[in-house]
Amino acid sequence: MRGSDGSPRVPAWRSPAWRNVLKLLFGLLLVGILFWRLDIHQILNTFRQFSWPYLLAALGLFVLSWPIATARWQLFAPRFAFRHLFELTLIGQFYAVVLPGQIAGEAVKAYRLAKGSADAERLAASVAMDRMIGTITLLLVAAGGMALTPHAIPGPLRQIFLWLIVLLIGGLFVFNIPAIHAMAEKTIVRAAMLPRLQRLSPVLLRLIHAWRDFARAPWRLLASLLLGLMLQFIALGMYSILAINLGLSVSLSDWAWIVGVTSLAMLLPVSIGGIGLREGSLVGCLGYLGVAGEPAIALSLAIFAITLAGALIGGVIELAPCWRH
Repeated sequence: MRGSDGSPRVPAWRSPAWRNVLKLLFGLLLVGILFWRLDIHQILNTFRQFSWPYLLAALGLFVLSWPIATARWQLFAPRFAFRHLFELTLIGQFYAVVLPGQIAGEAVKAYRLAKGSADAERLAASVAMDRMIGTITLLLVAAGGMALTPHAIPGPLRQIFLWLIVLLIGGLFVFNIPAIHAMAEKTIVRAAMLPRLQRLSPVLLRLIHAWRDFARAPWRLLASLLLGLMLQFIALGMYSILAINLGLSVSLSDWAWIVGVTSLAMLLPVSIGGIGLREGSLVGCLGYLGVAGEPAIALSLAIFAITLAGALIGGVIELAPCWRH
């Protein structure tokens, strides 16, 4: 079938909206399976153990992470006001919850910042660079936790984290290597001979030039890395505070790799807001340490509830212009 303009009509079930519905149902299915295998009453009883001082302390750490994340991003987009980037950071959190995978929030930030700008590619590269360094710090802290924990971490898991660190750090500086940079430019220029890639070629060239410029500023990379480490330890603090409230005895080194595994799982664009992936990862990782599934899933739901605070504020900022009109 074809539309009114003669183009092929996309079936309704293949539309983005339906795909998002399916991903939401997939996440809810994972949660449903976990609830089916666990004691629901025990989960509810465990959830009731949370007290407001602990919840507010975890929420306070989460709120503290917002300006730190904004400051890290501003290192790569210095010409923008802190307030503007701060608002986009919260809007990104909103879309990271309502769209599949946390990368969706980064994509929205890049689009909003770069839209209508002459140096759009450089601004998009700033978001990608910020996200890559954030992921590198996540992996480094997780690898440190694996090295320090007294528990035997499976070898394949260690290798996955090690190779991801090597690949991401290599990707960070790949265009600083003259031979690779020249080869990338030649490949893009040749691809421009194809009619479909003529418009894309200049965009890709500007992107790799911006990426190389960012990677040539060691002080900026170091500052970004330090801020990223602060964000990771804030995340560990959130998990630790809520775990202590539930009486869970999990060391900081174990939280380091558990949060790493959970965060990587939530990057997968197969669920809305990481629903199901967060719960499954925490239940699996904590179960490996001998923690029952009921407190693990209760902890996961508490983390999700706190995450929603940032998403709700981001949603209000996003919808405010519509309400004013």
